[in-house]
Amino acid sequence: MRFYGVAVTIAVALIAMGGSARAQSFKSVPIDSNKLVVKPADTATNIVGNSFKYVSRLAAGYVDNNAMVRTVNNLFGKRAQGPTVQGGLSPLPDPRSYPSGYYNSPIQPVFPKYSTYGNK
Repeated sequence: MRFYGVAVTIAVALIAMGGSARAQSFKSVPIDSNKLVVKPADTATNIVGNSFKYVSRLAAGYVDNNAMVRTVNNLFGKRAQGPTVQGGLSPLPDPRSYPSGYYNSPIQPVFPKYSTYGNK
């Protein structure tokens, strides 16, 4: 019995010495936080955005080219009016609001023509 205990002890010692794994050196690696963040796919967002843009332009083109909508806008729509007063400290009336402020002359000024050397 004693022989078996000594043999087992020697076998355990041999296995422990020869078959032991040596500890590896510790290697410090920083954590890459960009790998942990889920990034949106550009293709998916572009497909959705371009689809909305296409549908909205298609609907706007239909409304703009519809004769019934143009007729209703011409009958009941308002035209953009210019400013009634000038900008500045004193609220003077806008000179464009008076038709006498415009004088259409039949004489139209002509931009002078300059000649360069070699051209006649």
